[in-house]
Amino acid sequence: MKKIVVYGIVFLSIAAVMFSNLSAFFTADPSDKTDTGEGKSIFDKFNSDAKEIEDEIREAERKRLEEFGGSTSAQIEETLVKLETGELTLRQIFANTFFAGDSLMNGLEIYGILNTDKLSTQVSASLSHLEESIPAIVRANPQNIILHYGINMISAQQSQLDRFIEDYSDLVCEIKEKLPKARIIVSGLFPVDTTIETREQFKKTGDYNKALNAMCEAQDIEFLDSTDAFKGNEDYYAYDGIHVSSGFYSNVWLPYIIENKGIIG
Repeated sequence: MKKIVVYGIVFLSIAAVMFSNLSAFFTADPSDKTDTGEGKSIFDKFNSDAKEIEDEIREAERKRLEEFGGSTSAQIEETLVKLETGELTLRQIFANTFFAGDSLMNGLEIYGILNTDKLSTQVSASLSHLEESIPAIVRANPQNIILHYGINMISAQQSQLDRFIEDYSDLVCEIKEKLPKARIIVSGLFPVDTTIETREQFKKTGDYNKALNAMCEAQDIEFLDSTDAFKGNEDYYAYDGIHVSSGFYSNVWLPYIIENKGIIG
């Protein structure tokens, strides 16, 4: 019971920080980007059930943080302060975390933000890349594994979504079997910029994230929804409206993971 209370406190602290202080992939300069409208939400034009999907995912994340997260709110706050003052670096904090994924994870590599021995990323990667990366993940034997796949496979067809989840689930099972003590976190699809979110395929982002969250529940692993990390940080988008600049990883997304998943090194 004490553990649950502590994690409840952690979650409330995280929520407070997320909405207060969270302030370039392809060399985009945020200062050169045209303003898309003050106060405009990422999901202003998203499908009608987006709020319901977000709420459902948030509650599932909260419960799984209680089960899997091992850091107190004080430890998280201390880590963030040390990161800000330079006493700790992102490389140190994520030294035992392996990232595998598509071009949205490739920025961690090309910008030199994290150690390459804990990265397996590829532009335009599909789940076949994850399958090929499993031996490297196993050799690294990390404490945490963060996976990001789906943006290159998103489809308006339900059958394609079902196949994606089925294949993803099989690969997660393989990783769990080979690394039973590893903490596996599946990152949801990043929201795209408002300039392109009305394109047909991107209208399915919420459905894909809902399905990924359900997969994580079934697999008893964690889901990371990064939607809130983008709110108020739209200037970090590259000009394609999908990828993000280097500052997003170092200033926003990785600290967001520290806050929301308690990864402190």
